[in-house]
This record gives sequence, structure tokens and C-alpha cells, in this order.
Amino acid sequence: MSKPDNMEKPVTYPPFRWIVLLALCVVTITSAIIMIAPAPLMGIISKDLGLGLGPSTAAVMGVFTLVAALSSMVGGFICDRFGIVKAFFVSLTLLTIPTLVLPYAGHSSGAVTTVRVIQAMGIGPVLASVSVVAAFWFPARERSIVTGFQGMSFPLGIAVGFMTTPAAYTVTGTWQTAFAWQAIFCLIAFALTAALACGPRPPGRSGRTGSVATGGTNGDFSLALRQPVTWAGIFIMVCSSWIMSAFNDLTPAYFAINAPVGVGYGIVTAGRLMTVVQVAYMAGAVAAGFIFERVFRESARPVIILGYTIFAVSAVSIMWPVIYGNLPVLVLALAMSGFFQAWAVPTVLAFVSLHYPAHITGKLVGICFGIGLFGGTTGIFVGSYALHRTGAYKVSILIVALVAVIGFILALFLSRPRVFSRNDAKSHSSM
Repeated sequence: MSKPDNMEKPVTYPPFRWIVLLALCVVTITSAIIMIAPAPLMGIISKDLGLGLGPSTAAVMGVFTLVAALSSMVGGFICDRFGIVKAFFVSLTLLTIPTLVLPYAGHSSGAVTTVRVIQAMGIGPVLASVSVVAAFWFPARERSIVTGFQGMSFPLGIAVGFMTTPAAYTVTGTWQTAFAWQAIFCLIAFALTAALACGPRPPGRSGRTGSVATGGTNGDFSLALRQPVTWAGIFIMVCSSWIMSAFNDLTPAYFAINAPVGVGYGIVTAGRLMTVVQVAYMAGAVAAGFIFERVFRESARPVIILGYTIFAVSAVSIMWPVIYGNLPVLVLALAMSGFFQAWAVPTVLAFVSLHYPAHITGKLVGICFGIGLFGGTTGIFVGSYALHRTGAYKVSILIVALVAVIGFILALFLSRPRVFSRNDAKSHSSM
């Protein structure tokens, strides 16, 4: 049985932890670039493969999302069993090799789908690694900052991918080679991961940072899954994935298409408006860590409730003529929706790193992301069905706001699982 928290030797966290955070962010950015790289070129890819836009999107993007969800569950076990350095090397290998092979093998739908399946298998350990990094490398007061920066890194990678792939295509003339050029980011991530391999061991590895009240370390993961609060966190992740996917995939067309279906700003303006959402989301993800720690004293409930409430109001407001008819006001509403939409995910991940034994955080976060990504797929399907049935985007947007309300309700159940002791000697308030 492990010693009580108040008898454990204080852990010293070295400055090297910031290099670890940098590597986490770069690897996350890289995985997002590889994920999104084909999206700007889907029309070209569809024509090259001889498929319609729908089947091409399903083969290139839909399959990737499904496999990424499954790999996140497995990735958590890899992080907990082998550590983040080996997990990053595995992920980057799966991301890099098929990307470099694509110019030689990417000329049939079957080969391209195979490439995307292998790449998606590399996403899981990256997503699952954040709470492992936070729990083993950072003191409790900094763990929400870690999750916030990773929360910023994924949309940043998406933004970079949207810019670099089309730019590479204008130079290379083929989408396969343009995609292969994105492996440059993989090589940078490899270099940073190699630096981690040469650095010190994580201080949290010297002993357990959490213990079961009933004694021992065996069965911690299954015990965690039996706690209602664990499933509240998982389904908050489902809500967040649903909101992000549905809002980002359906709203651009709402702004672009003419009335009565949309509001008629056109494709260019719609793209700029959604860029505001992405930039605000990145800022919100980083801010969430500081707000969680400094303002609400590591209390997850008010952070998520406030974030979802303001997001829901902002999302619904874009259907009001007084909002969408005034472009500066619409930009403000979208900035608020992106900023506050971002609060839930880093807060849940920080909650996990603070209140569960460190040696199971990877598995738990993998489950959170794995199940959560299915929420994104469901959100797109439900929103698309509502659009098909009604011929307008209003019901789809209202559904997104309703999911935020569900997330609000789930957040009420986010209280510390009392079967586990705190992760370090510092006394914290109940979540």
C-alpha cells in the first residue's frame, strides 16, 4: 500500500517540463495538420480518384475520424504502459511513413484509404498523452495550463494545414506530393521527441501520485470507470466534440448561402467569419487553463457551465437579424462562441490529471477522446438530417445549442471522485 499523501516526499518539477510541453504542442499540431491536409483539396482528390465528392470525403476524411476515435482508446494504454516518448515515436512513425509513401501509392481509392487508416492510428496516443504529461511532469497548479495549450494546438494545426497544403499544391501540381510535403512537420516533431528521450525522467515516475482509498494500485482503472463522475466527464467530451464538429461544418454554409436557407454573405466572407471562430477557440483553450486555476480555484463545474452558457447564447444569436445583419456584431458573437466553446475540453482533461491516479490518466483521456469523437460524427449526421428535413440551418444551430445545455447539466455532476486521494500533497478545493 502506498504512503499517505502527507507522508510522501515533495516532488521537484524541473524546468525541462517546458520542453516537454513544447514537444506535446508540436506533436499535436503535426497530427492535426496530417488529419486536415486533404480537406482543402477534396475537389481535386475526388476528380483524381474518379469518385464523387461524397464517397471521396468518406474515404479520406470519414474513415480517418472513425479510426482516430478507436486509436484514442488504445493510445491511452500505450501512453500509460510505455510513456510519452515511446508513444510519440510510434505515433509519428505512423503519421510520417504513409505520408511520404503517398506520391507513389496514392492513385487509387483503396490505397488512399489504407494510408489514411494508418495515419489515423497515430492520432490516438497523441490525444491521450496530455493528461499523462500534466500528471507526471507538472505540479497541480500548472496542469490546467498544459491541457489548455494542447487544446490550442489542435485547432492551430488545422489552421496551418488549411494554409500549407494548398500552397504546396500550387508548387508541386499534384495533391499527393503536396500532402507528402506535410511530413516536414513530422520531422520537426521527431527531433523534439528525440530531445525528450535524452532528457531526465519525469518526476512523477518516482512514485504514484494518487492512491486508492481501499488500498493498492490494482484495479484503479476499472474503479475509475465505475464512478458516475468519470462518465459525466466522458459525455461532456462527447458534447464538446458534437458542438465543435457540427458548428464548424454546418455554420460556414449558413453564412455563405443566400436566404432563406442562409444569410447570403458568400463563400469568401463565410470563410473569414469561421476563421474568427478558430482563432477565438485557440485563445479560449489557453485562457481556460488560467481561468480554471486562478479564477475558479480548480473548480471544474463553474468553468464548464459558464463556457457552455455563453456559447449557447452566442450560437443562437447568429440566427437573429439584429446580429447577422450587422457584420461587426456578428464577428463579436462568433468570437464569443469560439472562445467559450473551447473551455470544456481542457477543463475536463485538467480534472482528470488532478483527481485520478497518474498511472491511469492516459487510459482515461484515451476513452474520453475515443468516445468523444463519435459525438462529433453524430453531430454532423444529426445536423445534416435536420437540414435535409427543414431546408434551413436554424434547427441545426438550435440542436448545437441544446447539446451545450446538456453539457451544462452534466457539469453539475463533476465532483471529485472520493475513492481516490489527491494527486499531490497540496490541498485542493472540491470540484
